[in-house]
Amino acid sequence: MKNRALSMSCLIFCLFIFFSCGKDKIKGSESCQHETTLNINNNHPKAAELSAIVDKYIAKGLPGINVLISDDQGAWMTAQGLADIDQEIPMELCHINKLGSVTKMMIGSLVWLLIEEEVLAIDDLISKYIPDVADRITHGNEITLAMLINHTSGVADIATDLNYNLAVVNDFSKSWTADEILDFIAGKPATHFPGDSVRYSNSNTMLTSLVIEAATGEKHGDLLQSHIFDRLGMNNTYYYDYANDFPTNVLAQGYLDFYNDGTGIQNISQLNPGSGNGYTGVYSTVEDLYLFMNALLREESLVNSNFLLDIGNSFRVSENGTWASSIGGIHDEYLLLLPDGVHAYGHAGGDIGYSANLSYLPHNNTIFAGTYNYGTNLPSELGEVLHDMRDEIYLLLAE
Repeated sequence: MKNRALSMSCLIFCLFIFFSCGKDKIKGSESCQHETTLNINNNHPKAAELSAIVDKYIAKGLPGINVLISDDQGAWMTAQGLADIDQEIPMELCHINKLGSVTKMMIGSLVWLLIEEEVLAIDDLISKYIPDVADRITHGNEITLAMLINHTSGVADIATDLNYNLAVVNDFSKSWTADEILDFIAGKPATHFPGDSVRYSNSNTMLTSLVIEAATGEKHGDLLQSHIFDRLGMNNTYYYDYANDFPTNVLAQGYLDFYNDGTGIQNISQLNPGSGNGYTGVYSTVEDLYLFMNALLREESLVNSNFLLDIGNSFRVSENGTWASSIGGIHDEYLLLLPDGVHAYGHAGGDIGYSANLSYLPHNNTIFAGTYNYGTNLPSELGEVLHDMRDEIYLLLAE
């Protein structure tokens, strides 16, 4: 824990030094006008309370929030705060936000679509597809594709590697390749023997993306586009790696209080912690997120329903007991918060300047999508405020 705190302190210090360096690849946000095809119920029974929660946390300093809920009473959405503080651009539902680790659930779904095409098999050793990479990873020849997806592989987490974090802020808009990232985790001690425990590691999904590319001969980002985004009509969703300028100016700016002193927040949209390598990189709107979750878990029209049964039977609780993993990249989250019998299946996301939630609560047929242009993968008081807001929202949705 002390080493992680030291890593974060060094990273924050380096952010201060290098923040003004580099070419802007994320431009200032523009205003936009949202149009929806959903059946909106402006009198949704949870609308007033949800709106009050969002308003309360905007008043506590969060820059911008987009929220969508859908249940048997219909759909309801709200956007509050600012997409761009400097330009005073209000956050709108058409503004795109970075999803962070929600990306991992989409990669997991892609794996199962490729399993259906008989391109992959969930219990295959990764050495079948990426033998040279497996040789560089501790216990790499004992790791299966399932172990990567459910975080039981034991592979060291790139997100907590101090040398990698320093390299990121030293060239903060660099487009990182998987091979470059692999250099930082190669030969690192495993956190446990493969299969023995559930410990979250961003490296797992990067390795999954390499397996996908080796098996198909195609870029995993192109497959996300063809197999999921295009198929579901997610027309405002992008997979982005900082190789070029972001393709639209309706991206909300991303913020963090990297001084962590409560005096203000800084725009860190330009900083790239490895987008486009499987573990982060999808940018989207709450309505597009609804399309994904509606197809995946409510209608079961994306991934084969028999595969979803296998995924549902695979959940394993993490070491800290707050979430459970599955072989589908779907988590069972907020285990210690929600009442017995209530499950929030999906994935949360926390990136350097953005955060997100996407969940399905089957007990009352609720889909929840939330995007926030404030980061939670570095510690800050305002980040804890965001965590408190999420807790309040989930407790309301559980009713």
